Amino acid sequence: MFFSEISASLYPWDLADEGVERILDNLREMTRCTSAYLIALMHHEKRPLTDFFYPHNPIRKTYYPEDSRAYFRPDPKFYGRITPRTSERELLKGTDWLKLLIDSARKRGMKTGVELSHTLVDSERAREQFPDCIQHDIYGNRLDKLLCFNNPDAREYIIGLFADLVTNYDVDYIQTCLIPFHSGRSSPHPAVRAMGVTLGGCFCESCQRAAKEAGLDLGHVREALLPLANSIAQPSLEQAHEMALLAASNATATEILVQTPELFQWLVFRRDSLARMFRDIHARIHGIRPTIDLRLNAYISSDQELSGLDLRALKPHLDSIRSSDYTEQAGDPARMEYKRKWLLAVRRAIGNEMPFLSAIGVRPKATPELIRQGVVISAQCGADGITMGHYDGAPFANLRAIREGMELADVELLTTGKK
Repeated sequence: MFFSEISASLYPWDLADEGVERILDNLREMTRCTSAYLIALMHHEKRPLTDFFYPHNPIRKTYYPEDSRAYFRPDPKFYGRITPRTSERELLKGTDWLKLLIDSARKRGMKTGVELSHTLVDSERAREQFPDCIQHDIYGNRLDKLLCFNNPDAREYIIGLFADLVTNYDVDYIQTCLIPFHSGRSSPHPAVRAMGVTLGGCFCESCQRAAKEAGLDLGHVREALLPLANSIAQPSLEQAHEMALLAASNATATEILVQTPELFQWLVFRRDSLARMFRDIHARIHGIRPTIDLRLNAYISSDQELSGLDLRALKPHLDSIRSSDYTEQAGDPARMEYKRKWLLAVRRAIGNEMPFLSAIGVRPKATPELIRQGVVISAQCGADGITMGHYDGAPFANLRAIREGMELADVELLTTGKK
């Protein structure tokens, strides 16, 4: 058994606080890390995510990032109406953090990468400058800052981000876990969950035009789905009773799709829209650099089709997959079999030939024992490498468990990267 890559994600404030050289040395010594990537466009999210305080940051106990800022130097020629918004904080502004990481990683012969995280535009500009570029629900309400994949300005911006980074930075892979279409309201009951997706996106004017080109009348679809949406959004007593019966009877999502074929048509339209977006990204960046690896950070592990994300549909437009399952950090040994099932499901969807990295949750409440087990399960499920989530919140004992897990799984490491 061989792993071709052991990768770690880093944030700009990690590099500023701990120092890039120290971080990379820690990762190589403790985990045999061969690949490092920067989260170069990051949403607002308290760090560390799963604990009150950092375990080894020498400067601060916590950090609250700005909303959807870029930590590289955008090239204006790749953008139109929407451009990346860079950091305005003294700690971070003025430094090209991506180049800093790349230069240090290359000195160690490591692979380098970059990630565009969940949301690519901040809420302030989405609300005030680009409301037409944002996904809209069935009632015409904007869905926060989620860009619509059928809006021309949003598409130009998204593709521009990928093209800019591949053109101007020496990265081996460019990764994204951007949020697909808004998936509506969740429910533990499959039939009710299928109805709840009608509160998601998108029904905007750009989607209406794209649907028309695909031979779908989105206006008709909307009218057909409104009763389902209303029954979920503000149910009458009669509708609430009906939903309770659905749940109690173990009704399936298939029943809802058969009863409302327009729902299935809309789901297919969203899937095809997202696949078209990745097709255009893949073609653009491979036209710039044929060897670039377009990697999907697949962070949705249940009901992902209800957000438009179908791994089989995306496979022709991707070069590798990162499974973002962090079961270890739940701290529950009984849940580790879920990880096995999810990894096998991903491998089944993408086939044996596509490179596939398995994420390991190294943050609390993960334990070294669970981390070692996660590495073993990943090897048994045909993963081609390991990727850690995430260095900033990981106790060093948890990082060392990555290396120990490889020894336990009897995995050899193929050395890759550039000298």
